[in-house]
Amino acid sequence: MTTEQICKELESFYRSYIAAFNREDIDAFSETFTYPYAWVSGRHGLSECRTESDHQSSFGKIMADLKHRGWVRSDIDQLNAWPLAEDLAMILADVSRYKSDGSVLERVRACYTLRRDAGTWKIVTLAEIRPPFLGPGNVAR
Repeated sequence: MTTEQICKELESFYRSYIAAFNREDIDAFSETFTYPYAWVSGRHGLSECRTESDHQSSFGKIMADLKHRGWVRSDIDQLNAWPLAEDLAMILADVSRYKSDGSVLERVRACYTLRRDAGTWKIVTLAEIRPPFLGPGNVAR
């Protein structure tokens, strides 16, 4: 498999991931993760999500908070993918979250590590990249 083919798979994966998030399809969204997986942040260190049940509970809380703040959808602004091996990769994505009036609720940048599990890409780790830092590749926002 070529680097270009893997990048296309990763881009397709991420678009499906955001589509499931926007539909609030908890089952499809949960299938994009491997268990356990980890959130990594400077503030909180490593936070592990051990089971799909834990993930679905967390997802419900995240969605409730976003909706409380006016969220209606998220759009991908920029997506970069780097294969690290045939079964390991990294994605850097910029996403805008929108309110019902079309205004931007927030813009986020995140970095994901993924592995191919039984032929399907799954998220192993994710980390938010806060301004002014650019993250892997020093890709402009």
